[in-house]
Amino acid sequence: MTAERGEGREGLVLLDKPSGMTSHDCVDALRALLPRKFKVGHGGTLDPFCTGLLILLLGKATRLAGLFQRMDKTYEGVFRFGTATDSFDRDGRVTATGAPPELDAAGWQAAANRFVGPSQQVPPAFSAKRVGSRRAYELAREGEAVELPPVPVEIFAFSVAPVSAADVHFRLRCSSGTYVRAVARDLGLALGSPAHCYQLCRTAVGPFSVQDANPLSAPFAAKGFVAFDAIDAGLPVQRVTHREERLLLNGQNIPAPPGLIAQGQRVKVVGPSERFVALGRVEGRQIHPETVFP
Repeated sequence: MTAERGEGREGLVLLDKPSGMTSHDCVDALRALLPRKFKVGHGGTLDPFCTGLLILLLGKATRLAGLFQRMDKTYEGVFRFGTATDSFDRDGRVTATGAPPELDAAGWQAAANRFVGPSQQVPPAFSAKRVGSRRAYELAREGEAVELPPVPVEIFAFSVAPVSAADVHFRLRCSSGTYVRAVARDLGLALGSPAHCYQLCRTAVGPFSVQDANPLSAPFAAKGFVAFDAIDAGLPVQRVTHREERLLLNGQNIPAPPGLIAQGQRVKVVGPSERFVALGRVEGRQIHPETVFP
């Protein structure tokens, strides 16, 4: 891949992240293929040991980062019981050992079912949460005790199946902000057995699937590149006139179609030329331009 092929690229790169790289490593690798000062970001981090879908944002699409970060996520992988680590994954230091639970398939699924729904989850100490002016993982690496407050999360679907005496394969769909490593910890605590996340792959972010993603060696292959105007984030589409387009680009509200869009709903606003004009939000009887793209 040469820098010239990256010229003028604005939109999304759906990347199948390899294990061992941080999300920022992937951003830097893609930035090296693009013109100098070309904006590159991502729509939600993945831990280094985790593989799967990482959405990279190019050019003005970087302004949509919050939209992708708020989307539901889907994962699959393996929880290993009988061993706990300080990071709740395979890269951490072993902190406890014990016997794996003795459950049949139905027992495992019954245990997982108890986690479906909204809950308060304590994030891992090895996370990017801020403690004052520093990241929690920085303090944890220095050996400091890190106590993070619980945060509201929700698990929408959670299926498990044992594959050995210690390992359980899982599939899980959850709200943004859910730490799957913490789910491993909490499931182990519920079953009286230390546990950690041994393998993890993010298979979907909102409507985007890892099946449509490209490897880092070919990020701009047609399958995994989404041009900016073609971005479909699963939002309702509101088409506007030239006059309404000008109003939105000037930061002014426009009338919302009555009864068609829920209050607080975000919408993709498309101009007469099918251009992605703005990300709007319904407020009262109007659409407010949350983010505009002149």
